[in-house]
Amino acid sequence: MSRSTEKAYFQIREMILEGEFLPGDHLSEEQLSNAVGVSRTPVRDALRRLENDFFVTIQTNRGARVRSWSREDIDDLFQLRAMLEGFAAKRAAQRATKNQIDMLYEEIARINAALSKKGAVNVETFLDANANIHRIICEASGNKRLVDMIDALVAQAVVVRTAKGYSSEELRRSNLHHKDMADAIAAGNADLAENIMKLHILAAEEAFKAAAQPSVNGQSEE
Repeated sequence: MSRSTEKAYFQIREMILEGEFLPGDHLSEEQLSNAVGVSRTPVRDALRRLENDFFVTIQTNRGARVRSWSREDIDDLFQLRAMLEGFAAKRAAQRATKNQIDMLYEEIARINAALSKKGAVNVETFLDANANIHRIICEASGNKRLVDMIDALVAQAVVVRTAKGYSSEELRRSNLHHKDMADAIAAGNADLAENIMKLHILAAEEAFKAAAQPSVNGQSEE
């Protein structure tokens, strides 16, 4: 990804997350090009990536629009994630290497360090470490097909919006789930690891719904 595309991606994503563009809003390449300060080509490439990350939808001859999420979309997404990532955690407890377990604890400590600093929490640090934790657990399952299914399912727009809506206390609670999962995996307790992961995912669903009321309206996207 070029620097111009990366710049466009993060700035457009932030505008969506901050509510400058609402669900269903049309995203003009020309207007975005002027706002971001890059040409239309990197904007177009950024929009394609944002579509892959479930921030926007792109339709032929209609352009890009900010993605809307119905309650059914949200329920289906998190239920599937709970099942698949729960199974991944169960397998990880049976197959994880010492190095993978060590990496889990390193990412958990990284979040704790970010939460211990004064001032606003760096959500990007949380997002990066959180993604690494889930990736390590999936890879530790040893099931490549399962990893691919979860990669295709996890919608970064949902993950980011959930974290953006978390209070510092909720971020700490989320990381306690990470710690409990890592402990269960390290102990080889497969059933406990699975149950904690399911609880973790479903708690994130409730946080997402609470933080994204305007985007979750109970109607299907056009």
